Amino acid sequence: MKKQGSCYLIEAAEVSVETKIPKAAIKPLVEYCQKLSGEIGKPATHIFKEFLELMRKYADYFFGRPWPEKLDKRFDPSNADSSFIKSSKNYNEECERFTVVCLRRNMSLEGFDADGFNEDFGFYGKKACWDCVVPDAMWLREEIKRIEEAITKIEEGMKAQEPSYVISSMYAMYRRPDVVRRNKMNYVELRLYEEEGGAEGKVCEVRNKYRCPYGEETNELIECGRIAKFVWRQIEWYDLHWNTSETFRPAASEIKWYHYGEPSIIDVTSYEDVLKAVEDGRLERIIEERVKYEKEHKG
Repeated sequence: MKKQGSCYLIEAAEVSVETKIPKAAIKPLVEYCQKLSGEIGKPATHIFKEFLELMRKYADYFFGRPWPEKLDKRFDPSNADSSFIKSSKNYNEECERFTVVCLRRNMSLEGFDADGFNEDFGFYGKKACWDCVVPDAMWLREEIKRIEEAITKIEEGMKAQEPSYVISSMYAMYRRPDVVRRNKMNYVELRLYEEEGGAEGKVCEVRNKYRCPYGEETNELIECGRIAKFVWRQIEWYDLHWNTSETFRPAASEIKWYHYGEPSIIDVTSYEDVLKAVEDGRLERIIEERVKYEKEHKG
């Protein structure tokens, strides 16, 4: 590895003259490539060369302004950084440009901050795919399975001659109308995310837009997920303000926003009715009510 590292440094030194990478940044960048190589099993030389090629490819952005004396990362990526990323022609180019932004943000005349690069790549990559509902669908699948297994176990326990207090209490809890409704809503939410949000059959442990296992589908998943999440947030708001719960009582000052006892507008346990409510304007009525509520509570 020492020999390989020396080769890096020779090549890096030559490239630094050509591309004006800060000299103090070369060694830590090389060391980072070596560390990353051990984590992903890709030759460090390849990783290093890929970084250099990206710097050359986007030289106008990467070398278009002087290097700062030291890093100052008190702020998010600038508007120029965001515009640079958004001007990508496709997903692969967007990944390249995002990587270049992270490299640039962590390089100064003092050196290269490898930890900062990883933090930026992880934080902003995760933030970029926040609206994707694949992780939400994964959680719901597990939650539904957990509840189904718990109910089955409790029902078996109730067959005993003298069920325990805990079993009896849990049995009663799972039969409460509000709990039954909430559990049915899990199925509706999952179906909405799978069919409208594009999460059907998908799993993701990466949770980073720029390492997404679905590649070119990423932006579509994010946009469809954003819409599905928006719809479901309105359904949950409606459920809270129209359907009663045995464990929640609104404050007297808030009671005008709760419509208990009024005719139901949406069946939150029916996927078909939720979609129909989007089409026939019932959901819009809920959104209008919520806008009034939030306007009154602003500040």
